[in-house]
Amino acid sequence: MANFVFYGIVVIYFLQHYNVNCDQVRIIGLNDMWTLSNQNGSINIGNLKLPSGVYSAMANTYGDILFSKNDEKLKWIAYENWTYTTTFKVQLDNNTRAVNITFHGIDTVAKISLNDQLLGVTDNMFLRYSYDVLPYLQTENTLKVELKSSLLCSKQAQMKDECYRNMFHKMKMSYGIRDGPPVPSTGIWKPVQLEYYEVAIMRDIIVTIGQTDSLWLLDVRVPLETGIRQDFYGELLFLAAELLTEPVRIKPGLISYKDPQFKFQVNVTKDKVSLWWPNGLGEQKLYPLYISVNCWLDKGQPQLRAKTISQKMIKIGFRTIELIEDLDDYGKSFYFKVNKQTIFIKGANYVPAHILPEHAADMDKVKHILKSAKNSHLNMIRVWDGGLYESDYFYSLADTYGLLVWQDITFLGANYSLINNFKEKIRLEIRQNIMRFAYHPSLALMGINNDMDNVQLVLPNELTKDINRREKNYRQTFGKITNFEFKALTVKDINSSLLLTTSLPSGFARQHVESPYIKLPNLNFTNAYFWEELWNSDIYPRPRFITRYGLQSLPLISSWKRSISENDEILDLIKYRQRQFKGLEAILRLIRYYFGLPMSAFMNCPESLIYFSQLSQAMTTKTATEIFRSQALHRKTMGTLYWHLNDVWVTLSSSSIDFYGNYKLLYYWSKKFLAPNHVIAVMDSNNNKINVTVTHEGSFINQENSDYKVIVNTYTWMNLYPRKTMKLIIGNMNNGLLTYHLSMSEVFTAPFNTTNSFLEFTLQNQNDSEISRNYLFPGNFQNSILADPKLKIELSLSHCIEGKIPFISYSLTTMVEKPALFVSLEIYHPDVERYTLSENGFVQVEPVKVIHLELTAKSSKCINLTSDHVRIMSVNQFIANRNQRNCPTKIFV
Repeated sequence: MANFVFYGIVVIYFLQHYNVNCDQVRIIGLNDMWTLSNQNGSINIGNLKLPSGVYSAMANTYGDILFSKNDEKLKWIAYENWTYTTTFKVQLDNNTRAVNITFHGIDTVAKISLNDQLLGVTDNMFLRYSYDVLPYLQTENTLKVELKSSLLCSKQAQMKDECYRNMFHKMKMSYGIRDGPPVPSTGIWKPVQLEYYEVAIMRDIIVTIGQTDSLWLLDVRVPLETGIRQDFYGELLFLAAELLTEPVRIKPGLISYKDPQFKFQVNVTKDKVSLWWPNGLGEQKLYPLYISVNCWLDKGQPQLRAKTISQKMIKIGFRTIELIEDLDDYGKSFYFKVNKQTIFIKGANYVPAHILPEHAADMDKVKHILKSAKNSHLNMIRVWDGGLYESDYFYSLADTYGLLVWQDITFLGANYSLINNFKEKIRLEIRQNIMRFAYHPSLALMGINNDMDNVQLVLPNELTKDINRREKNYRQTFGKITNFEFKALTVKDINSSLLLTTSLPSGFARQHVESPYIKLPNLNFTNAYFWEELWNSDIYPRPRFITRYGLQSLPLISSWKRSISENDEILDLIKYRQRQFKGLEAILRLIRYYFGLPMSAFMNCPESLIYFSQLSQAMTTKTATEIFRSQALHRKTMGTLYWHLNDVWVTLSSSSIDFYGNYKLLYYWSKKFLAPNHVIAVMDSNNNKINVTVTHEGSFINQENSDYKVIVNTYTWMNLYPRKTMKLIIGNMNNGLLTYHLSMSEVFTAPFNTTNSFLEFTLQNQNDSEISRNYLFPGNFQNSILADPKLKIELSLSHCIEGKIPFISYSLTTMVEKPALFVSLEIYHPDVERYTLSENGFVQVEPVKVIHLELTAKSSKCINLTSDHVRIMSVNQFIANRNQRNCPTKIFV
């Protein structure tokens, strides 16, 4: 609402202070009433609305591509050629000198024609294509998009009948990855617009932010898009109500058609500005900027009613960001400074919200995922290069939530044919997309060439300095192409702003681990990614920064039931959808090693398999993350990005949030092990010690000084209350990290040992209030004797407000008589869309525990939830009956 009010005020201001005798550029959406047909005309589907893709358009008739085994059943769709067609009417007037049809995204290889006149061909789904159509327009018009199969496209003369996918540019995830199906989509995945204007149109605003001791410096560039080949006239109005007392106006002047843009600088005193901070470190203050440009052809004023005015509003944030790569006592550093403060990066990789790109910008799904990231204390999201450049809404939400964005360019793991035409497409792709989102304060880094021969990182050091940090051995043509575009966007006369400088880590280590030990290059000189399947803290390396790590797990039963047909069995579908069976085998090996449970207990029991897969994933990622966080004291390890945050369908995957938005145990655990103030306990078997680390992160504005202590409680598996207690006095911490070393012989004294007991670590402040709780299990669970905790549950409705989006909450009370290990609750009700628990997968050492439950319903009505809709599981029920070969009988309580 505030945006509309602001927009209204500036429009009124413009009308009052300028002699306006012209109109705005007129933009009409051509997004309704499309028809889809295949090449032989046997399929014809009408009344389609853009964005659209062939799989989406055919779902009602042939089935959802993500349902059951439809990815195989509907494979034939990817081998067909398809045509989208629409008709529209126009009324031209004498003040219209140019009309464009602009396609903001076509997937991927297509021929476009208007009234049987060829407009052009496309071969890059990440480009915006715009065509001057004024010569071809009639009163009634037919627009046709002929899409060729990306598997059988034979588009260029030098290509053979079956073209290689890297000869054009399409989302690599479409061809399948470990966590997603091969669905080679095709369609018009972004809106199509008809644009009426006189000489030029404004699409983007580039704001570069630098600073002096007393001022923030805004370098503003407004590129214009024009199809004419002569100079023209233009004026500009710039408003920043919260920053400037007066608007900035560029008086009418001549603009070169060879470099059509406005450039100007604005100074803002620092006392008017509040800084933008990453999540958990301060506020995310954003400032609206409004720009209106007026462009016309002839000298003097524009003609009456000519369509010459373009307007746009964006929001910016003031912050500096640096990537520090210096030689130190350990090798070469790799860490970030924001607003001159060193921060530890807690992040996750992001894949598109849907495997079909036309659904990837779904606002509800994107908001749920990013809000979940914020709530789990993440401060960075890596937009993986196997996916997409995300929507404007995505980057705006990242700004609002304080999520730094590591943005990869979309050239994953492949060697591209760098012919001249393809080089220019790369340049244009980078130029269009960077200009679209470079002003966002969340943009932290541009990553290039993931999984290729070299990796290059481009830091928005905020769009200013010459690019001179290039490694001498980076000689790839691909790097030269991308550097050309980044250099073209730099501003040389501002010390620090939003544009790009380059940086290359000394090496990019990659290792898929199948042995008990990780063998990697010297990680003291690199950021790295790796996969590990063990919970043993001793085997993990300590790299400087970790961009990918994780373990797969299975989604909830409720999510599988939304994906299967009446003829499907869940276990059968799990095996079918697992592209690499090694993932499930690895989980089963973990279960057998740590719990001593036979595989037969899981192969006919999906509930058990799902539970232990999620438990294995959560424990593995927790172990790795806590080790990495404990290495931050001397900046040895300064960031983690786990793989990955969200899913594209229901399958065995490394995500913490499943396709329907439900949280796995990993997500619930991450809210604890990524919390700003956290106590970490790591076994150091080589030195027979327990390393206890306390992290203290928080706002750099209102830093609190407080004394802390850690209470170490020893529990046995047979008793709810601690049998032994130790106290560690930490003292004052101010955005720091401290580590203590406890001797194992000091902790485990008779009658306590690593088989019959476990440890609880509680971080408390000076008022004895609990801040963080963590557990350490020193022994192997298969050697432990876990008693039946006699779990019981009570359910009561707390609140329900019916409406378009009803608010429904319940209280769940769990009761035990013995310690219960990793208690997991799952809600299954046909009217529940998704749900959130205050805690899950927890260790219960108190007799009574209350869990808060919030439900998102599929309808506007309240939901009557009973205990029959709650599945409760714990490790105890399996250990106590580890020789059984059937599903445990005590699943529902």
